[in-house]
Amino acid sequence: MTYNRPGQGTHVVNDSGGILAHNQPAKLQNFVGVLVKQKTTKWSDGLAPVTQIQTGEKCWMITKGIVQIDTSQSYASGIAAAAKGAAIYIDGSNNLTTTATSNTKFGRVIEVIGDGRTVPTNRIRISLDAKDSF
Repeated sequence: MTYNRPGQGTHVVNDSGGILAHNQPAKLQNFVGVLVKQKTTKWSDGLAPVTQIQTGEKCWMITKGIVQIDTSQSYASGIAAAAKGAAIYIDGSNNLTTTATSNTKFGRVIEVIGDGRTVPTNRIRISLDAKDSF
């Protein structure tokens, strides 16, 4: 399960034109954050729909607090080597990057592997609140 500290969020609709994943960073309806699937699935649907947020599906987006991102996923590979304190941005394709040009502020790295804060392999913790500091 994800490591996310309690924070505020908002209800959004996946209007990205494609399938998004539960716990994926995204920019939807002028909000940035991490998606949380809320729609229940039938047992006969199999496992894939449990983690997929279909186009037009309503979901919750965590917009404040601390989120843990899986850097082994393609959407976060651009921040895998980001250092503590690095500013993180999200592009129009919902990929995280450290490049500011033409991208939207997402947050700031607050914990990385080796901090002694039990950050798992291929993970990085980002404060969504810190996007106001750069």
